[in-house]
Amino acid sequence: MCGICGIWNFATGEPVDRSLLAAMTRRISHRGPDEEGLHTVGPVGLGFRRLAIVDVATSHQPMANEDDSTWIVFNGEVYNFAELRADLVQRHTFRTRGDTETILHNFEEYGAAGVKRLRGMFAFAIWDSRQQQMTLSVDRFGKKPLYYSLHGGRLVFGSELKVLREIRDLPLELEAQALDEYLAEGFINAPRSIFQNIRKLPPGHTLVVDARGGTTLTRYWEPTLLPESEWRTEPADVLAKELRAHLELAVQIRLISEVPLGAFLSGGLDSSIVVALMARHSPKQIRTFSIGFEDDPNDESHYSHLMARHCGTNHFHKVVSPRHLAESAEDLVNHLDEPFADDSMVPTWFVSRVARHSLTVALSGDGGDEVFGGYTWYRRAWRQARLQQALPGPLGSLARGLSPLLPPKYGEYFQNLNQSPAIWRQASPYFSTRERHQLYQPSFRNVLGGFDADLNRAAIVQSARSLPLLSQLQTLDLAGYLSAGILVKVDRVSMKESLEVRSPLLDHVVFEFMAAIPPKLKLNSKGSKWLLKQAAADLLPPEILQRQKRGFDAPLLTWFSGPLRPLVTELAEAPSLSLHTWLEPKAVKEVFSRGGQQSPREAQKLWALICLELWARKWMGGGRE
Repeated sequence: MCGICGIWNFATGEPVDRSLLAAMTRRISHRGPDEEGLHTVGPVGLGFRRLAIVDVATSHQPMANEDDSTWIVFNGEVYNFAELRADLVQRHTFRTRGDTETILHNFEEYGAAGVKRLRGMFAFAIWDSRQQQMTLSVDRFGKKPLYYSLHGGRLVFGSELKVLREIRDLPLELEAQALDEYLAEGFINAPRSIFQNIRKLPPGHTLVVDARGGTTLTRYWEPTLLPESEWRTEPADVLAKELRAHLELAVQIRLISEVPLGAFLSGGLDSSIVVALMARHSPKQIRTFSIGFEDDPNDESHYSHLMARHCGTNHFHKVVSPRHLAESAEDLVNHLDEPFADDSMVPTWFVSRVARHSLTVALSGDGGDEVFGGYTWYRRAWRQARLQQALPGPLGSLARGLSPLLPPKYGEYFQNLNQSPAIWRQASPYFSTRERHQLYQPSFRNVLGGFDADLNRAAIVQSARSLPLLSQLQTLDLAGYLSAGILVKVDRVSMKESLEVRSPLLDHVVFEFMAAIPPKLKLNSKGSKWLLKQAAADLLPPEILQRQKRGFDAPLLTWFSGPLRPLVTELAEAPSLSLHTWLEPKAVKEVFSRGGQQSPREAQKLWALICLELWARKWMGGGRE
């Protein structure tokens, strides 16, 4: 895993300032502490930081082709590079044994469309001096990031937004729609970034920039769930066997490494399957890692210990004191570059820190819920759809009237009988449309205009309306929550510790297989992830197979009454906050005064405002240190 950046002064032809390029490159030294590389020629400059994992002795970057006409900087891993190399070696001279040179020669042969041949996670930039073009590309799911800006006759790009902070004449003006997305969802979807002049290359896209500054943005892949006419019809046991073969290969190819490799093991279904398959294919004992928090009422570390014993791993579990978060909250929030409110970034960061003491590469179970249908809101929507079928028309109206008499656990289903079952996912997890408008300053509402992040989510579900309910909800999560939430979190906090994380359950071949599986084999009366459980039944103990899903979350309610209480109090009593630039002081104070104690959702709202304030202090204070 690495970090990349670059400059192209296409309008002026002015030579790149090598010291500026070096400063940009060093901004992401945490992504690649092992080596730095710079290449400048006239108006073009490419920068690189390396975390050496494969072909450690060579594969230095930036890297050129045989005649130095084409150069590449590449972040990620391409797992099928040996297969591609076997074809390309007949027509190209290879000087290394790694995947970088394979991508470069593949580009020479197939152009930007050649990205479809790559299997893995990546973000790269290729400078073609003959065509006078810069090609940027990111992998199918957006596991690896790439920010870019076309401003003032210049292209600048980097693996993290902080790289572009070094460009002193690049305006950093807040993007209003991005802030609305953040307060609704806790993250910002590509292609938007929090700043108007900076964009993120969306997952599965390639951007070609020519010498006039013209751009061609191409989507080469999309995580599309198939309609009924294209579903697989073989018996379930046959499909489970085929899925198992795909999973075996997806894990096996991700064990390629010349440095220590292990896994995150929460004890959930997804990470347990990954670890079990690793144990089958690795000649060495697997090292696994998990964390817990002091005073966490939902501690489930016994599951990770159970799975570690089952697979014979060398397991390390660390209990983290909440005071560590209070001491480092601002550093963690600012490292993410953009406002980001998913509190699971905290445990993900801590487990990355623990693992990095022993590893350079860790496998994880990320993506399992989106691909196999595992989220709790999928089950809730499925139950409501079944209830609507059982209580049509007048019966449904009667049941709605009785809903206040039922325990909340059941009453909410009856209360929403007249709503689309997709309501379980479409609702904003942070602030609703009404709540956001109450937060906003009148001037900010005017700038925002009619934009509403909630309507965007509804439109995504509507675009998939011809598909079954589960596929609609998966489409929504694949379009945003996965790439802009989960994968951003995993990349930034793991790379903060110079740790590469690989996600075999997000192998695109595995996804494409599951895209053709009937929804009833993913979610049914027997539970969620049904086919995945059938495929892995012999790998796991019954306690793991049968356990209920629980997210990798932080105990925010506990923290707000403990170690984070001083921070909450400080912000609540401050006469002026940075976020008051956009939000009404009275409305903000009301959220802080509740202290996140009323419910988990109130805690999430408070956390979102804390993260926004800490971010704004760093980024909107006028300095770029």
